[in-house]
Amino acid sequence: MTTLSPNPATVIRTDAARAPAAGGLSERISARISASIEEIAPFASVEAALDRIAARYLAGKRVVIAPGTGEALAARAWAAAGSAKVAAAPSGDTTLDALVAAAREADVVVLSSPLLSAAASPFGFPATLSPRELLLLRSRAPRPLILLDLLDEEFARTPLTQPALLLPGTMVLRGFGRAWAEVGAAAVAPLAFVAGPQDLVAALEAPALDPLLEQAASAELDRPGIDRAVRAGVLDASQGRESPQDRDASEDRTASRERDASRERDAA
Repeated sequence: MTTLSPNPATVIRTDAARAPAAGGLSERISARISASIEEIAPFASVEAALDRIAARYLAGKRVVIAPGTGEALAARAWAAAGSAKVAAAPSGDTTLDALVAAAREADVVVLSSPLLSAAASPFGFPATLSPRELLLLRSRAPRPLILLDLLDEEFARTPLTQPALLLPGTMVLRGFGRAWAEVGAAAVAPLAFVAGPQDLVAALEAPALDPLLEQAASAELDRPGIDRAVRAGVLDASQGRESPQDRDASEDRTASRERDASRERDAA
């Protein structure tokens, strides 16, 4: 049986091991998660990705939303389902049996990294499903589409994108987000991408990105040392340390308060 344990050598690649990718943004993203470019659909924002997912896969569907699912996708799933019956796994019950029972009656199952992968501080959610249990869910409830909200996977202890891509009928929503914004990757940070089976990804009909945005984001992903900087920022967050940007902002506020106090003393 194929193991679903993520391989750190392929899931998290070092800067030394990764040469700048040829081609565009899809090629760079696919190289990072060990997928083909046909299994990737990049979007200019999380909202743009959610719009396509909702229109193609959630509208009017019977949807199971597991407890703990990320707010962005969960809220969109509830709204998109409209008048169709929307089921939810029993409140507070994240056992595999309860999830399987609900999933068997659904068209779509929505899960996320808090439920699946024990995101580190500042999120602090417990691990309740492992990659192996994700496989069991898929095998015991083979009919519904599984949508994984892994927007915060940069902060997850166990990456799930690669294991999820081994499963049929399973799609992943990923983003770059604040971990990248904090290292100055302003073009990359707002981006999102959907990964999954080629036919499911193609059905999203993702719009082409602005060429200037794609060029800027590609350059940032190729920047020497960018991955080390992101990992260092994630480690700081997981250990409750301030990022360099937070420290700079704190120092600026302190200096401003000191200047104000000095002016007040001079005026007195």
